[in-house]
Amino acid sequence: MGKHVARTICAAGFLLVALGPLTSGVLAFDDVTTLADEDRSEYSSLTMGFDDVLPPDIIDKVFDECRRIHDLGDIYASGDLMHGKKATNWLPLDPKSPTPPRNFVEHAVQKFYELAVPEQFYSDDYNIPHYGEVTRYTKSDIKGGEWWIQARSGKEGIGFHYDKDEAYASIHMRMSFPIISTITYLTDVGAPTLILNQTSLDGSTDFPEVPHEGFLSYPKKNRHVMFRGDLNHGVSKTLSLDENSDSRVTLLINWWVEKPMEPNCMTLSDTLATKIDFNYPEKVAKAVNSAATSAPTEVNSESVPLLNITDPKTKNTKKYSRHMERFPPNDGFHYDMPRLKHLARNTLYAINWSWNHVYASVGMLDLWNRNLMSSVFRIQEPKCFVFVHDDRELEGPFGINWWLQPLAKGYEGEVKFYTATTEKAKNAWGEFGIRESDLPIAVMHDTVSDRKLVMERGVTFGEDKVRDLVEKFFGRNPDKKGGEL
Repeated sequence: MGKHVARTICAAGFLLVALGPLTSGVLAFDDVTTLADEDRSEYSSLTMGFDDVLPPDIIDKVFDECRRIHDLGDIYASGDLMHGKKATNWLPLDPKSPTPPRNFVEHAVQKFYELAVPEQFYSDDYNIPHYGEVTRYTKSDIKGGEWWIQARSGKEGIGFHYDKDEAYASIHMRMSFPIISTITYLTDVGAPTLILNQTSLDGSTDFPEVPHEGFLSYPKKNRHVMFRGDLNHGVSKTLSLDENSDSRVTLLINWWVEKPMEPNCMTLSDTLATKIDFNYPEKVAKAVNSAATSAPTEVNSESVPLLNITDPKTKNTKKYSRHMERFPPNDGFHYDMPRLKHLARNTLYAINWSWNHVYASVGMLDLWNRNLMSSVFRIQEPKCFVFVHDDRELEGPFGINWWLQPLAKGYEGEVKFYTATTEKAKNAWGEFGIRESDLPIAVMHDTVSDRKLVMERGVTFGEDKVRDLVEKFFGRNPDKKGGEL
């Protein structure tokens, strides 16, 4: 499988580009500018959206099936799958000799295949020297679709992840990605999907470390969104505009050059389909033939205002709020967004964060997280551990993370920063000779050479002192005091 990474597009300010019709008054901020028409093409290379992808009566039948069999993965012998995963379903595709769909979900999969355009996502622009030449996928490379169903409450999120061949990743500790990932929204409610311009090869190192570009997709019934299959994405519950009582239902389809490995991805047999009342090709054919024709409408780009946000260091958060997601194994992704009252339902936003509005350089140390600890010692850069009592010292406009995130981002590629609470990291105190009375305190540790440097006790803890510690560790601030171990 070709290795490919995402392009980062940097821009001044915090940019939201709404794709598709917007409600009047959305994003009406005081300081605005517009995105030039020639710049909008930058956003089409990562994602595409289509509205009205199926006739209304057919999309309703797909929804009814998905509500009925959304736990289909449970019927396979998948109880032993790692990490609580459920099996997904495989539908092979042969455009020259198509198989009649046995149900409305399979009809949808076959119809959405017609929209898949790998050339849109794998152009010459993605020949990234760092990872080698990019495979130029075409539609003929697609051999089938992996599909499954998600049913969530209105404010329920889904952790950030990469779509991948789960069995292959478990065996080889590397990722094999689909060509294209897709989401079809079957309801108008629920938390939005956030797709980031970030990829990975092994799940432990992301490129770029801090994504500056993303897409925020609020659910809209009968909307089909597709994006490059190697992108980090999740569902952000803190950006939901709905209540817990609402139901968010989606049909997920990934397009592959070859079938993902069993037992994580299974082919639904006729026998099993019949057993669960999911095999009625004549009924599907009759309904499709009588349904009104529907030509999908691409969600067109429409310029919206540039939100001119005050630098976060001023702690003026009247126009925006800061959100945090967790990236595996346990990194914090902090990003700023307009307040919820300025965001519109059913909208697909393109986002371009400026340097000081998105951070992902600080991990959260947890000595009991085996994957995280493996990552800590696998990363070659020296680490800066910031030991605190609890999370209350970290969060909010006056918390440590407010200044630690930009500080860590300034050392990206040179130092890996971690926050460490008493609950998750107390057993590490002895390694550095610190006590609870020393908290908060920072230490530097080169896990390759085992060289350590502890911040001077009794000083006022803050951004300057942590920076001084890092500089002294590298011999760039010899006059600063610290305790070398």
